[in-house]
Amino acid sequence: MSTDINERLHRLLSSICLKDIKPMSLHFDRVGDMPNHEAELKLEWNQAFADGDPVKVGEDMLIFRPQFTIKVSCSDELIFEHVSKIILAFQILDAIAYSELWADEEVKRAFMESQIRKTMWPFIREYVHDGMSRLALNPVPLPWILP
Repeated sequence: MSTDINERLHRLLSSICLKDIKPMSLHFDRVGDMPNHEAELKLEWNQAFADGDPVKVGEDMLIFRPQFTIKVSCSDELIFEHVSKIILAFQILDAIAYSELWADEEVKRAFMESQIRKTMWPFIREYVHDGMSRLALNPVPLPWILP
């Protein structure tokens, strides 16, 4: 990100405050077995938002509803899939700054694609590790952070 977008994103972040993170649905499926030999595992992930995000509640609350999907496969055979739906609530601290900056498509995209992902990634890593363990699969260590 350029210095200019970083500065605008920082201003947006200063205009809101994260108030709550609520998992609404955590689902995982074992659809295959881990290979018995040293094999390269493939990790796929996706982040999507519900239509209309963010939803404004009252005068000063924003609700985002991201869904995260993680798939682990080997040789194009799916082994494990995790889907989580989360609610993130933000309080608007500075309505004027928020309105101005949210109208900037580059800032909005950076917030939704990068900031939400960075905020949620530690939780997603935990959900995947726990889900794989519960399904008697050796947990795959997910990257420390996604680019």
